[in-house]
Amino acid sequence: MKKKLLAALLASALAAGLLPTSACAASDYTTANATLIRFTDAAAKASGKYTGYEIDGTDVSITAAGTYVFSGDCDNGSITVKKGVTGVTIVLNGLTLTNDDSAAITLNKTAEASLIAAAGTTNTVADTKGSNDENAAVKVKSGAALAIGGTGTLTVDGNAKNGIKGAADAVITVAEVKLNINAENDGLSCDDELNITGGTLSITAGGDAVKASPDTSDTENPDTTSLGNVAISGGTLTLNATGDGIQADGDLTISGGTFHVKTNGGHTTALTDDSASCKGFKAGGALTVTGGTLTVDSADDALHANADVTIAGGTLTLAAGDDGVHADNDLVIGTKGASSTSTPRINITASYEGLEGTTVTVYSGDIDVAASDDGVNAASSTLGERSDKYAISIAGGDLYIDAGSDGLDSNNDINITGGKVEVYGADAMMDAAIDYDGTFTLSGGTLFGAGMEPSAGTQAYIAVGETSPSGGMGGGPNGQGGGQGMTPPGDANGSADGNRPTPPSFSGSTDGTTGTTRPTKPSGGNTNGGQQGGAPANRESALGIKEGSVITVQDSSGKTLYTATALGSMSSVIFSSADIKEGETYTVLVDGTSVGTAEAKLGTTDSSSNSTFKPGQGGQPNQNGSQATVGSFKDVPQNSWFASAVQYVTSSSLMNGTSTTAFSPNATMSRGMLMTVLARYAGESTEGGTVWYEKGMNWAKNKGISDGSAPNRNITREQLAAMLYRYAGEPDGAADLSAYADAGSVSAYAEKAVQWCVKNGILTGKTSSTLAPKATATRAECAAMLQRFASL
Repeated sequence: MKKKLLAALLASALAAGLLPTSACAASDYTTANATLIRFTDAAAKASGKYTGYEIDGTDVSITAAGTYVFSGDCDNGSITVKKGVTGVTIVLNGLTLTNDDSAAITLNKTAEASLIAAAGTTNTVADTKGSNDENAAVKVKSGAALAIGGTGTLTVDGNAKNGIKGAADAVITVAEVKLNINAENDGLSCDDELNITGGTLSITAGGDAVKASPDTSDTENPDTTSLGNVAISGGTLTLNATGDGIQADGDLTISGGTFHVKTNGGHTTALTDDSASCKGFKAGGALTVTGGTLTVDSADDALHANADVTIAGGTLTLAAGDDGVHADNDLVIGTKGASSTSTPRINITASYEGLEGTTVTVYSGDIDVAASDDGVNAASSTLGERSDKYAISIAGGDLYIDAGSDGLDSNNDINITGGKVEVYGADAMMDAAIDYDGTFTLSGGTLFGAGMEPSAGTQAYIAVGETSPSGGMGGGPNGQGGGQGMTPPGDANGSADGNRPTPPSFSGSTDGTTGTTRPTKPSGGNTNGGQQGGAPANRESALGIKEGSVITVQDSSGKTLYTATALGSMSSVIFSSADIKEGETYTVLVDGTSVGTAEAKLGTTDSSSNSTFKPGQGGQPNQNGSQATVGSFKDVPQNSWFASAVQYVTSSSLMNGTSTTAFSPNATMSRGMLMTVLARYAGESTEGGTVWYEKGMNWAKNKGISDGSAPNRNITREQLAAMLYRYAGEPDGAADLSAYADAGSVSAYAEKAVQWCVKNGILTGKTSSTLAPKATATRAECAAMLQRFASL
């Protein structure tokens, strides 16, 4: 209703010739059609048609409807629309107005007004740093409505706190105006609804640039009725914020406009405060993009919603220190039934994880993703490691994914029924282009990548090389499952003199409890590779594929069906399209030389029959399904780098699998679990307590092994090293870390621990030149480090 009233107010004022248009200059205002009020430092003087005003020195109060035109220069004055007054038009006709103890312009409760910058004029309103009353240069109080428009320029300086601020149930609408806002905290903010339909906005903010957030923290009058919605349908917005670019506690809807958003210095900024939010576009409810041009450079997520994200249109160029697009619930791209590969257009040039949601569904669009971790990830911090709700579904569009870890990573299912997908991931035993926990159903489209083969579907595919390198774990957000438990030891032979305690014998059962928090991203949000623990650097491909290699798929007649240029090493090639026919034989060539042939087949859980390599052409027998594994763990091949470590921890009853057939090497390990593991290792009982990790945490604190903080947070590599080092008694022994390019990023508290662990072979690089000390540790890493620790 308020939006309709504001629209009607603007329309009626324009129709009456009272508001400036491109043909209506400041000089058109006369005493016959408006009241003219001129400020000086000494006083405000008025004359003209309307008499609904009161003047007290340099403070002007508007008490009745009318058009009031303000000009002049005043160092300490104010304009106030009284409570409940509607039908007011405030025209700024070359005004500079500052208030040193309150807002320069105020709409009192339930008032309604239009604020117009007259054509050809420049206007400035401001408060001062010492202001402590309204905490905004322009204040819109509870239930009030303000429409900002005109073709002139309005600059708002919020020197005390906010630039423009709307309180509970207030609505602010911005139309055609050149609006510049500089604010110590939030730039343009309104508790209830904020609507931008046009104009040119330039906002620099120490907090959020654009914001709709009900003040529920007010202990006297908490705002429990405001919607917290932001809707933008047009305009050009240049936003530079220390906090979020645009934040809506409710829904955030973008249907048009051009955006240039930078938060907290951009995606290369290393965040030191995990609680800080500096996202590009952020919604507490749903985030919907149906149009517009969005360019984002954010230290945090570029687009983020605590509910669903829908991108049905627009052109998005995103560089993020964390996720490119993140939905706590469902992420949907494109329009169902659409055949277009051009709408929407999404180019994620830098990110930790590119696209993440409980489900990720792509119907249409042109999507390019560059991610240091997973390219597309179906996961959720609230649902935990395993859930039937997780799924990646691709029905159309054109996806090109360059990932440092897994390309397509689902903690449950992957379904491809259409579109074109070319996907690259790390070529390591725990990372691949395609990785899933549930079922991979391939029923259409074109797919080129590497990793795990489809397990079901109606469209044939070929696979050549070492498929399924990562087993069946999707590398999700937390390490839920019983496998992290360590059984209680029979004794403790530790000492405090710097000598490694003798590993005790073990018996009993695990408690199988872990944390459920989302993993902390590496410092700065970007790492190279995604190699895990003691894993070697990306393997030398058995197919001879390296960065720049041209990979070609041909049918038996020599016809080329697909050509791709590799982004790095690939130990397998999986390809499917409508041209692939079940039972026919196809050849994969690398730089013009055949590296293997494969008979096309449908997805099946029995993949013992696979590609056939011709002798002398660089191929090796395929290892998927038929290769030997550690025990019953299908996701631990005997030739994997972590196989012996898994054998050690499971045979010693230190860790169990997450099921009878899976060890889940990619799953993470929480700080609380490691505290509990080490407490049991020392012979302490960890049963009981108000939470499962309480006794282990208290033991770790008492022994100085950990401060006990953040028990549910996933443990990092340097934290793991530090706890083992302290458990060992902080012995002497330093290593030269100069061979690692990121050695300088090791936290000060962990320097000696990391050096000692490296010197003793407990911790090795993620690659030959990187330690990744702040990367999240996995179950495979923990198993390997425990094995090496025990062998000292």
